[in-house]
Amino acid sequence: MKRRDIVRALAALPLVAPSARLQARSEQAGTSTPISLPVSVAGQLPDPAYVGRVVAAGPPASVLVYCLAPHTLLGWPFQLAPAARSMMDAAGFSLPYLGRLAGRGSTLSLESLLALKPDMVLDIGDVNPYYESAAKSVQEQTGVPYVLLDGRLNDSPAQLRQAGQILGQAERGQQLALRAQAILGSAHQAASSRAKGLKAYLARGNDGLETGMGQSIHTEVLRLCGLTVMGDEKTDNRLGRISYEQLLAWDPDILFAQDDVFFELARTQAPWNQLKSVQEGRLYRVPALPFGWLDGPPGINRLAGVIWLNALLEGSVAVPHMYSELQAFYSAFYGMSLDSEQIKRLVQGLDPLGSTQNS
Repeated sequence: MKRRDIVRALAALPLVAPSARLQARSEQAGTSTPISLPVSVAGQLPDPAYVGRVVAAGPPASVLVYCLAPHTLLGWPFQLAPAARSMMDAAGFSLPYLGRLAGRGSTLSLESLLALKPDMVLDIGDVNPYYESAAKSVQEQTGVPYVLLDGRLNDSPAQLRQAGQILGQAERGQQLALRAQAILGSAHQAASSRAKGLKAYLARGNDGLETGMGQSIHTEVLRLCGLTVMGDEKTDNRLGRISYEQLLAWDPDILFAQDDVFFELARTQAPWNQLKSVQEGRLYRVPALPFGWLDGPPGINRLAGVIWLNALLEGSVAVPHMYSELQAFYSAFYGMSLDSEQIKRLVQGLDPLGSTQNS
């Protein structure tokens, strides 16, 4: 399936010392049950009214800060694709690449961090002893306050509210939280009434053999929308690799590709084109501008993917509403005013400003 045909196919588919712990309360998406969202703080946070320089430790945190307080974000912890960078430039936010501070693959040195003179470091991840210890170590060596915010996709409203308060953007955080709540609530409601059993596989990388295992954060959108995710039977909740034979045995009903090379490979070459999903036209190139819709990074940017996937599963009747919902999402969260044709190009996996997406 060619990318320009995705919309047609979509319509055709039936269907840190851990000393200070703050507690933010929000509504669980799709329920009325309050949840607690832990936040671990290393060091003394500045007054929110005076937060002007923020380093995002990893990609999910950078998207969160960009959505809430773009004027405070000092740069990106990951390399933006050229088309994504052009969208950012057009929106008035030309930010440099800094490298990531979080995790084993850290590329931002502590010396470089100090040179940026940030008011704080903000990170998103599991609030557990390992990550709290890492945050504490950075804070003690640099003196820069370090905030570690917990939460997964369902916790997006709480993340937005809590981060909004920390960044001095409480009102905006509340506004975006309500939008996130509505998106997640609609998806939960649709998933609860939708027939179960569709098997989905999220293919990562140019060979498609990497995916999220177990209850991985990388496949949250698929599960949230009611799909059975291939790889869920694994106990490891991280990314993992599988074999060609395993994927052929799974034979998913829907195949999502996050890489252009793999998308073309799966569409045209064996053994991929032997899969039921490919033969029946349910191979999709996941939109990824300016950030991934299902993953890449696994942050609040995936709310766009919730809108898209929910409509894909609902069928052609949901497509017009999907376009308007995505238009509203891009305006509210990213400050990007895109017309209906540009939104359609995004869904097709194309750069809305003109050139073909390069990721």
